[in-house]
Amino acid sequence: MPVLKSVRSVLVTGAGGNLGQKLIAHLLAQDWCERIVALDRSAPASATGVDRVRWVEGDLADPSDVRWHEALAGADAAVHFAAQNPYPDAPWSDACVSFDMTLALLAAAGRAELRRIVFASSNHVMGQYKDAPLADTLTPGALTTSLPPGPGTRWFNGREMLQGFAYAASKLMGERACLAEAQRSSGTLTAVSVRIGWCQPGENRPETINTSGLPGEATNVGPDTERDLRWFRNMWLSNRDFTAAMERALLAEAEPWPQPGIVVNGMSANRGMAWDVETTHRLIGYEPKDNIWDHVA
Repeated sequence: MPVLKSVRSVLVTGAGGNLGQKLIAHLLAQDWCERIVALDRSAPASATGVDRVRWVEGDLADPSDVRWHEALAGADAAVHFAAQNPYPDAPWSDACVSFDMTLALLAAAGRAELRRIVFASSNHVMGQYKDAPLADTLTPGALTTSLPPGPGTRWFNGREMLQGFAYAASKLMGERACLAEAQRSSGTLTAVSVRIGWCQPGENRPETINTSGLPGEATNVGPDTERDLRWFRNMWLSNRDFTAAMERALLAEAEPWPQPGIVVNGMSANRGMAWDVETTHRLIGYEPKDNIWDHVA
């Protein structure tokens, strides 16, 4: 798979969160990555002085905050994790702020002459495919990014049924904005939106995937528990597959793509899952190594 050799410096937004910290640790182990700019509203207590990492405190929700604009200087690529509320039960008010943050970053990316932006989208963009009638159309590997979106996963939190329309809509619109900006730039800026599966904080063990829809919660017994648990398990994205997917999204050469911006699925190689990762392999060279069904019955 051809590599985008011009990427040597990476800006990571939402750098203090679960995914941001995992990616930074991975990038530090890669010879090609010479410089990391870690952007968040506040640096985590675990942030320490590492030569190749510069922590910047800035608020993407404030388009006039010069700190994050200056952080873009000299970056070749950006990975955008930052969100006002990173959970699928986020209200519309938070989802709107998250989308505004994405728009602000994209507008600044052109001025900063970034070559690649990687947007952390979500499996929740296709959440309605968990249930009938859309679920009835699926076979293994059939859930491709070319299907019509079905934003908003429905789940039981132990008390009531929820459906995360707002969070999913902000991710879907973020994808569309990335595609539009890449097209507008005529490929000067290329974009990869990764519909990330379930990559839990910390060790991210397969057996702790549950039906609550949120990390750290217990499995809740409710309508369609068995089917829901299988859906959530099939979205598992192991730590090493997550970092591999993001690295390939940063480095894959865009020349073979059908357009300057693409959307791909990011799940592990979970046997029998509906999610299509063959297209992810074909477009960016992603080769997942882990399978949740090797660990749970």
